[in-house]
Amino acid sequence: MSLSTNLAYRLCAIDLDETLLGPEHIISEFNIRAIKAASAAGMQVVIASGRMHESTLKYALQLGLTGPIVSYNGALVKDPATGDEWLHHRVPADAAQVVMQFCQNNDLQLNFYHNGLIYSEHDTDWLQLYTHRTGSPYTICPNLLTAMQGIEPTKLLIVNTEEYTNRLVAEFKPKFANTLYVTKTTAEYLEFMPLAANKGSALSLVAEHFGIEQAECIAIGDSYNDIPMVEWAGLGLAVANAREDLKKAADRVIWSNTDDGVGRLLVEVCGLSL
Repeated sequence: MSLSTNLAYRLCAIDLDETLLGPEHIISEFNIRAIKAASAAGMQVVIASGRMHESTLKYALQLGLTGPIVSYNGALVKDPATGDEWLHHRVPADAAQVVMQFCQNNDLQLNFYHNGLIYSEHDTDWLQLYTHRTGSPYTICPNLLTAMQGIEPTKLLIVNTEEYTNRLVAEFKPKFANTLYVTKTTAEYLEFMPLAANKGSALSLVAEHFGIEQAECIAIGDSYNDIPMVEWAGLGLAVANAREDLKKAADRVIWSNTDDGVGRLLVEVCGLSL
């Protein structure tokens, strides 16, 4: 792929939920036009989401993006055109068992991500909340703990109230400090990923693949899991509705997701006229 060298920034990584997407989980017409125009001007635009690849792909197709997709908070970088996995980290099976046992003991909703599917022990309101938001494919797997013994998932996710998941992240972060990357991604989601996985490392890999310098990269996000890529990028941005921790890590706070923050930023940095 030939990329323009006339742009100060040649690669832009964009988070989905509460960054590019509005409250109804759709991309505004202005953001669509801006991203397509930025791509036509020579910028490599990449979606970098905590979602699984399968529920991120539809947005990349809608935007006409032809490059790789960063999914699972950076655990997977995959080229949708060829199916090639540039990177795929997995959660160690023994650590996954610990999380599954905890969820079984406490009757918690656990999403177990493996080979493009979510496995859940029960069909719960929390599971339906998640799948309604993301459109992710899932299957019910009774006795998940036994069925997935020895399996290394790409990710695990607990869905519960903001208050409860906040308490759990404080408990699990030190417990898995040397084993897993534990982070909150939305108010209700507590995610467990491979220790080496984060959006910053994934963005670095994508930039290296295209021969793009760190200083030429933009990253835009809203939550804790976006901090690694926002800190890594030459220009790290937080939308106005972002978590305070991300705003502190960002070089600049831009417009909110409901005010076409992504699109307005791209118009500015690429000198677009829409």
